[in-house]
Amino acid sequence: MTDKTKNKIAIFDLDETLLAGDSSRLWTRYLWDKKIVTDPHFLKLDEQMIADYYAEKLDINQYLYQHLSYFKNHNINEINHWVNDFTETKIQPLLYPEGMSIITQYRQKNIPVIIISATMSFLVHAIAKQLNADISMGIDMQIKDNYYTGYIEGIPTFREGKVDHLNRWKEVNNINNAYIYFYTDSINDLPLCYQADNVTVINPDQQLAQISQMKNWKQQHWDLNK
Repeated sequence: MTDKTKNKIAIFDLDETLLAGDSSRLWTRYLWDKKIVTDPHFLKLDEQMIADYYAEKLDINQYLYQHLSYFKNHNINEINHWVNDFTETKIQPLLYPEGMSIITQYRQKNIPVIIISATMSFLVHAIAKQLNADISMGIDMQIKDNYYTGYIEGIPTFREGKVDHLNRWKEVNNINNAYIYFYTDSINDLPLCYQADNVTVINPDQQLAQISQMKNWKQQHWDLNK
């Protein structure tokens, strides 16, 4: 079936796709610069995380538990205050104009825009608001007594987990048949690429660039100067 005979959904990865950077690493740097966290191992943890991510061997559960342990004594209200400031001061200047323009075009056509990211959902939701996305999905962290425990709630939105979350959303909204546009930069999103009908890779990593050539997926280069 063609895209004209189906419901349409536009799905975007976040980090290095809509954003010129990695929101998790930027968040780490924000907490460090604000002296909310002062242990240098906090920075080293992120360096290892990004290396493992690109090597496709990241243990997302272990990383997030360690990451959150550095500010576990701060409640969710405090963290949300930081997130709002972080999003406005650090994230907003790094959003690609091309991405924001395409999101606007989809919304004008009444096509739902979904951002699915392997970043903690309290960051993803805040950034998605800046992008005017309709729906956002991230890694939900367990909450107890208004504090994050460090444990993941449910299936993380990482690799195949993104497909799982999308399918659950479609089921809840009774969407059995949809034409899916998908934008990403990362080989880790290959499972979702294979679920999409129309894939555009944005500033792709080497592996995704090679696969996109074989699959005849569209490739675009976005920067902050347009």
